[in-house]
Amino acid sequence: MHEEGVSMMGYGSKRLLTLRVLGDSLAVILAWYLAGILRFYVIWGGVLPALPSFLSLVWLVWVLNIFFISQRGLYKESLGQSWRKETGDLFIASSNAFLFLLAVLYFFYDNKFSRIAIGLYYLFAIVLLVFVRTVLATYISASYRKGRFTRNILLVGYGTRLEMYEEALHSKEIKGIRVVGQYDGQAQPIKDIKPLEGETLRAVVDAAKPDLVVIGYPSKAQEKQDAMIAQGLDLLTERVVVLPVIPESYAGTKISDFKWIPQLALNAAEIGVFERMMKRLFDFVASLIGIILLSPVMLILAILVKLSSPGPVIFRQKRVTRDEKVFTMYKFRTMRSDIPEGAKARWTVEDDPRVTRIGALMRKTSLDELPQLFNVLGGSMSLVGPRPERPELVEEFNTTIPGYRLRHRFKAGVSGWAQVNGWRGNTSLERRIEFDLYYIRNFSLLFDLKIILFTFVRGFINENAY
Repeated sequence: MHEEGVSMMGYGSKRLLTLRVLGDSLAVILAWYLAGILRFYVIWGGVLPALPSFLSLVWLVWVLNIFFISQRGLYKESLGQSWRKETGDLFIASSNAFLFLLAVLYFFYDNKFSRIAIGLYYLFAIVLLVFVRTVLATYISASYRKGRFTRNILLVGYGTRLEMYEEALHSKEIKGIRVVGQYDGQAQPIKDIKPLEGETLRAVVDAAKPDLVVIGYPSKAQEKQDAMIAQGLDLLTERVVVLPVIPESYAGTKISDFKWIPQLALNAAEIGVFERMMKRLFDFVASLIGIILLSPVMLILAILVKLSSPGPVIFRQKRVTRDEKVFTMYKFRTMRSDIPEGAKARWTVEDDPRVTRIGALMRKTSLDELPQLFNVLGGSMSLVGPRPERPELVEEFNTTIPGYRLRHRFKAGVSGWAQVNGWRGNTSLERRIEFDLYYIRNFSLLFDLKIILFTFVRGFINENAY
């Protein structure tokens, strides 16, 4: 699941912040100077007298980049910041700064600046920013191993949610942290975590000196949690977070207010008109290109399916998409058509006797899904979205799984956030729904591109695809 850490600002964090700002500044300034020198000294056609005027704008370029990088949250110290996400955020920040720069030059500067130089700067800026951040990340990782820049975490309370949090701290993406202890956890102490005692949270914090305080209690201990939150509000230099007892699929849901009354929108998962149009445009163009490029592969697969066993090449099945509309989904046939499925709808299980030899290979590599590009082209599906289910299963799940119907706010997808994270085939349905709802609540066009990239990297071949 997509994760963001909690920002902290201790002494080590301030030093890391300084390093990041200096590194980004160096990358941006160097990119601007390299672009100018290359354009006016190396590339034919450059006018040397224009170079000083070009270089004089370096201050504007620096301000814009630092501003947009900061806007993307790249100067916040977090527990878990993946290289992919940081690179994506740098790309967005650089692109925003570049577009804003073009607007400023067009409206406020009479001098015409070299478009080649500005284009070169944009390319150099992205490459150098990613390079500098990668070098810095390597340095920080090495520092963590030597015990420098360590972030101290204090756990307060007890219960399953707090134990899950402590367990998540041991994942390979999380580095440079140390759990200093557990306070008020006598009812359910966490294994191998030092119990801490004190009359108040303030006293424990003064003794343990954590950078982050994490408060978590079970729902039956709401009064205890409220009392501890009240103490946490008095902490000024330490970051304090609370682990609410709500479903994981609520991650990304924003808390708003109505007349100062906090409210959490359970099914606010609408996509804007512009984003809907852009998503449809991307689906149409990408699926059309995909069909053209993959047509030789699909032709070969069609021949292999025809030779594997009697029956049609294309398997058609009714599925459910946005607004619970039923459509016909296309797949390459992977099963023998002379063996009945049975009266009750179900997923394919391992070693299913109906699956042909070529069908097993296509299922394992997801090649049987290629005809769904025609569904995307026609508009009944999207490249990215919750995987569609059969109407009879949807009817059953709507009554047995809370929130299942929310999946149908979006078009069904060829790939999805659940699939690229391994939740496909005969796996936990509840876990799959959580990932689908997370995608719906956190939709963006960039998130779609990320899922498509992950599909190529790790989504085609899956051990749960039978």
